[in-house]
Amino acid sequence: MKSELPGLKRHFAYQKFKSPPYRFLFLKYDYFQQYQLLKELRHQGHEVLDMEMPKELASKDALRLILDEAVSFKPDALMAFNNMGLDHNGMIMGVLSDLSLPVLIWYLDNFYFSGPLFTRENPEFAIAFSTDKALIPTLKDAGFPHAFYLPLATDLSYSSLRYDERFAFLRDKVSYVGGTFGAAEHHFHKEKYEALYRDWAPDFTLEIEQHGRVDLETVFAPFREHFIYLRDYYSFIAYVVFYETRRYRVGRLTSLLDEPLAIFGRDTWRTDLPTAIVHPPVKYHHETPNVYRNSAINLSLTTFQMETALNQRHFDVPLCNGFLLTDWKDALADHFELETEVAYFRNENEMKEKVNYYLKHPAAREKITARARERILHEHLMEHRVQAMLEMIREALA
Repeated sequence: MKSELPGLKRHFAYQKFKSPPYRFLFLKYDYFQQYQLLKELRHQGHEVLDMEMPKELASKDALRLILDEAVSFKPDALMAFNNMGLDHNGMIMGVLSDLSLPVLIWYLDNFYFSGPLFTRENPEFAIAFSTDKALIPTLKDAGFPHAFYLPLATDLSYSSLRYDERFAFLRDKVSYVGGTFGAAEHHFHKEKYEALYRDWAPDFTLEIEQHGRVDLETVFAPFREHFIYLRDYYSFIAYVVFYETRRYRVGRLTSLLDEPLAIFGRDTWRTDLPTAIVHPPVKYHHETPNVYRNSAINLSLTTFQMETALNQRHFDVPLCNGFLLTDWKDALADHFELETEVAYFRNENEMKEKVNYYLKHPAAREKITARARERILHEHLMEHRVQAMLEMIREALA
């Protein structure tokens, strides 16, 4: 590979992002947001080559596959979600940066859970986008020379699904679509992590009620000394975050068991909430819109990995003409007019009060939903995010 670098440098010396349309080599994994992004990029006239990356591939082999495609395609940039398809040490990103090929990563989830942890100097042509504004300093400290805030968005086609009468039974119910994160908790579990967690016994639910968010960097800082390797430290953070998210969601839903509650998710809910009515998972593109539009209230209980960010429900539910009641996130005030465009709660009692109120006041629900949908149509579609992303890229590479 080293002997090939001079020739590759000459090959990739062409000017990137000179003028639209642009060319993107996209590392494709199983994220439903990628279909909206790729569709919008193509709709705006850009050319996208989506590349299926085998899982568990050695870094050098992954780099070889990427370069083979890039040499013939001559992209303006490589693009990925959550560092997927790239190595954890930033080797691939470093090589591509040396070749003057920009790498764009949109972090839909927390950077701690995917990396990379750069083992060499910061790659000049690496650009990170985060759905969580609070993580921009973290990304810059990690070694990204360019890091921008880019929240999630939705797509008009998501709301155009034909009405499905199977979900009409939800018209007087509070619905929750989501998981317990039990599988993620199990993935990161180690006996050392569990022992540290048990001795610590944190309560993230109380933390978020008192401060409006869980500042992961501050909360976990005392535990850094317990880990030789940064990756193990980040894995410990992931384990605790997913464990606490499960506790939080189970606790909130437990307090609503006296209400007409319908949960859509895996059977693990039956273990945590044996008396709740649990329906099978719904397919995101083909069924979830009908859950949203039919339910009296759609509940959002955000994972603790999102410190201030909005999740996909904040945009999808109103677009589908569904009413959303969400836990507080700082970004709500950045993107919606509070009270008139979004209904939210800060603690369990407030959640129960608002559930009771909105179940009895459909006109109030409809008014908020209509205003939220109007805001989304003007500011929070994927076309708006693509336009913002391209402006940020041009700014970074100017």
